[in-house]
Amino acid sequence: MRQVSEGIVLTQTKYGDNGLVVNIYTRNAGKQGFMVRMPRKAGGKLRPSYFFPLNQVEIVFEPARAGSELARLHEIRLAVCYRDIHADFRKASVACFLAEVMGKCISQADADTFFYDTVARALRDFDGRQQDFAEFHLFFLLCLAEFMGFYPQARQRASDQYFDLREGGFVSMRPPHGDFLENVPASDLDLLMRVRMQSPDGFPARTLFPLERRQALLRALADYCRIQAGIGADFRSMEVFRDVFEGA
Repeated sequence: MRQVSEGIVLTQTKYGDNGLVVNIYTRNAGKQGFMVRMPRKAGGKLRPSYFFPLNQVEIVFEPARAGSELARLHEIRLAVCYRDIHADFRKASVACFLAEVMGKCISQADADTFFYDTVARALRDFDGRQQDFAEFHLFFLLCLAEFMGFYPQARQRASDQYFDLREGGFVSMRPPHGDFLENVPASDLDLLMRVRMQSPDGFPARTLFPLERRQALLRALADYCRIQAGIGADFRSMEVFRDVFEGA
């Protein structure tokens, strides 16, 4: 039976001469994978621009049949036309990075309309911001961690100088492994969490950290999400993101 849903485009992988495997996080059915056959000539109903990372779309589809992992996409259109996200190279690099993180962390069973609406609203806000968006991705990663069920535990004591990336909490003793933050990165994570708690939508338009500390916190949060979600390899778009956006 055909279903209609809003969706956020996550990732696409080329398949054959004119095929794409596209992952879309739908509002009503969670993450869905689609095999898409692109027209060989311009002017068809399907356009490559529909599948840019973090595009907000409306789709008509049939869920995957038994024995198949890919659903069937019948129709797609843009639900939101971004002004800046794909035109501004800094925002575009953010979109590619966050789409990859979401695509790898979210499983097919993860459907949550509140999370979807939060992300969709935040992306519209991010698109419209002309300043103070340099740390949007940091707050976004915290939002994703909350949705996935591994939000960092709040710092309880001044003596908790370390943050254990494996256990997800602040501790007073150096962990016996190498996956932890200390001193400045740990304190910056604590500040980021406290500022987020004070914001009604979780995505405050503020810039808290200088470039080097922001880069360190990005690396820490990316590692935290990767470890907690059981992802073995680093996110491929990380280095490009840091070079383009963080170095700008």
